[in-house]
Amino acid sequence: MKLLDAHAHRSQPRRLPRVLLVVDSLDVGGAERHVCALVEALAARGYIAAIACSTGGTLADTLPASVAVHVLRDQLVKRRVSLPFAWALSRLLRRETFDLVHAHMYASGVASALALLGSAVPLVLTEHSEAAWRGRQARWAGRWQYQRAAQVIAVSPAIRQRLVEQDGAPLECTTVILNAIAAPHAPPGAPAAVVAGPATGPRVGVVARLQPEKGVEYFLEAAALVASHRRDVQFIVVGDGPLRQALPARARALGISAQMHFLGFRLDAPSLIGALDLLVVPSLSEGTPLVILEAMTAGVPVVATAVGGIPAQIRHEREGLLVPSGDPEALAQAILRVLQAPAWARQLGDAGRQRVAAEFSQARMLQQIEAVYDAALAGALVVPPPNGRS
Repeated sequence: MKLLDAHAHRSQPRRLPRVLLVVDSLDVGGAERHVCALVEALAARGYIAAIACSTGGTLADTLPASVAVHVLRDQLVKRRVSLPFAWALSRLLRRETFDLVHAHMYASGVASALALLGSAVPLVLTEHSEAAWRGRQARWAGRWQYQRAAQVIAVSPAIRQRLVEQDGAPLECTTVILNAIAAPHAPPGAPAAVVAGPATGPRVGVVARLQPEKGVEYFLEAAALVASHRRDVQFIVVGDGPLRQALPARARALGISAQMHFLGFRLDAPSLIGALDLLVVPSLSEGTPLVILEAMTAGVPVVATAVGGIPAQIRHEREGLLVPSGDPEALAQAILRVLQAPAWARQLGDAGRQRVAAEFSQARMLQQIEAVYDAALAGALVVPPPNGRS
């Protein structure tokens, strides 16, 4: 198998491949937002890039007109094997010509691998999560799709380790590419979105889908502990999901309803992050969350659990604080520590802004993904750059 230098692969001009990105839906979520940002960046680079999904969603309206969106089903396919989705995807691939398929998330990865059986079109898979939810059958299907892929991208070193050691992904074809975000349209310091609560007092918030693995219930317990010391703090929860009704009830039981504001789903969530004094990420499992990069870009310090790819984004006491997952007392202590030292909090935020600009730029991520595409098309191995951050 040929070797491909990730730095030298652009020396010869060539036709850019036609790429189909496959994702479960275009509802708002970290992986879905990543796919939309990637397809937009590819289109700007000159690729003919399209999206296929089981159902549409709010994010479809954010895409440029040049990006075709193929909605293949009328029912969301998520965390399961869907033969109808695979069959619809197969029909799309026969109807339109693509040089490469890049699938994201479990259901779309399995469907893409099935749809490409007997095809010479290479498959690239991106694994966004630690996949703690998977049972025996899902793990078996996961192993099968990874072994069918020409290249596998992990969004954190921890996920790559799991893919290789537990899920059978080929070591030589599995690459770490950390998530990144585009430069903000508004410069740091621009007026931020109106959040909630009084104009005075610090605002501490979570921006996440309200499901168990995001650990928002531990944020509520930590908020109750913080509120026993600081009655001026306003707590913000942005997002929707299965726990949307249970979490406000828990806040009432904890006696913090007056300080806790549930804003629901907000398309302007990145702007809301900039209005916070502190972002909290209390997840029990994670990939490399975009909300952390958005907070860093806005100069907002972060308190997060040390799970998944988060330690690759936030270095303890340098851009934020890291705490154990599932520990509301540790979370509360870290929140109070940041709130009680405003000058240090600004230093953490400034350090985060500098680091995201230097190490998590969209241009850098796109260059790394293009190298993986070239390797998949050439049947080559990707040679990591000298700093080992491929």
